[in-house]
Amino acid sequence: MKKSVLILVAAILFSHIKLSAAEDITIDLARLFSKDIFELNGLPYLQPLVETMNATSNSRFFNQAFVPQKVDKPYFRFGVHSMLGFVRDDMKTYNPAMPAEQLDPNKLSNYIEFSLIPPSLKSIKDTTGLIYYALKTILYDGVADGSIIIPKEAATVLGYKQEKFHLPNDTLLALIERNPAYSLLPKEMQDSILTIIKGFPETFTLPEGANMSSLIAAVPQFEIGSFYGTELLIRFIPPVNMGKNIGDFAFWGFGLKHSISQYFLDNPNGSAKEREFDLAFQVVYQGTHLENTVGVTNAELKADATFWNFNLQASKSFDFGMDIYTGLSYETVNINSQYKYLLPQETQAQLGLLRTDKDENGHIIYIYPAEPPEYPGDTNPQLAKMKFDDQNIKFTLGVAKQIGPINIFVDYNISKFNIFTGGIEYRF
Repeated sequence: MKKSVLILVAAILFSHIKLSAAEDITIDLARLFSKDIFELNGLPYLQPLVETMNATSNSRFFNQAFVPQKVDKPYFRFGVHSMLGFVRDDMKTYNPAMPAEQLDPNKLSNYIEFSLIPPSLKSIKDTTGLIYYALKTILYDGVADGSIIIPKEAATVLGYKQEKFHLPNDTLLALIERNPAYSLLPKEMQDSILTIIKGFPETFTLPEGANMSSLIAAVPQFEIGSFYGTELLIRFIPPVNMGKNIGDFAFWGFGLKHSISQYFLDNPNGSAKEREFDLAFQVVYQGTHLENTVGVTNAELKADATFWNFNLQASKSFDFGMDIYTGLSYETVNINSQYKYLLPQETQAQLGLLRTDKDENGHIIYIYPAEPPEYPGDTNPQLAKMKFDDQNIKFTLGVAKQIGPINIFVDYNISKFNIFTGGIEYRF
């Protein structure tokens, strides 16, 4: 039964090949393969950055838990808050996945309508999809028998490791020729199939990372208090271009902190000596927007993120102007991203879409922009949408020193991504 299905699939593939230019089919296959690589590996590639963003952005909200129950007039604090984290080695690599599927005759109904007894084709729903599915089954066989090797590790966005999927034409041809259905096809059909495979790119490069060992960030913060033991926190960075690696970036946030200790202390507005300790609960909501154009192919990235932080904080104040503070936080991040991209230059060159040359050292260079009509480049951008989320529990321990209207503070945060944070603020 499976043999009949394989023969039928091969015949369908050939009927499509006869009606289309082999080069166009190969380009379509490369686009589908590149998109699947992106969608299969995008999450593990970017997830470490999502985790670091969650831990870093959801930091530096407090340096004491004390909030006056009442004040004669509002007070204001303005400060610059900074974060420093060190990237662990396990955050720099992931296990890449290659698009490949074991042959499942039941899935053929997604592409064609056919009858098995006797074998006959009724209609074709998706000819390109059918050819691509056949290619993935070939790749599956290659991985299974060891003739195609998937790299064990590749770089995340924080790492740096050049890796590729190697798909030698000779290997793919050997896998096809071993297929029982292939030997039953006429010579003309065999030659057409081989023409497509010979034009398929032999390498697909996985994205490199930024080779980051540490992550540094800073944000301005404004606080207003107090109304019945409640403070308002505001963070804001207007849309600004932060260079080619980041692009156009905007950031905002607001939060409320409410004193809990005011409900059980005899004198919640008393001096440091009169207050055994202070306790408060805080909720902060933040958002970011990022737009960037990446690389010479001008890939367009747009991303929006929202952050929530819920923390319980405690502190002890001393008469000599020092506070020791701690806190336990639950924090989340949700990111919606959209990536509009073209085939990588290397892939475009292998498909004959870009002209190449060599520099004075003999290294291949890609002539970009494209030079139509002979070298048109990739003219069909693809769109990928991805969603990321992360949850984190964080423990904070720090110390703050008051010097007149100036407050200096530093703390250490323990979570999935440990960070040092600190800053300076002015109260008026």
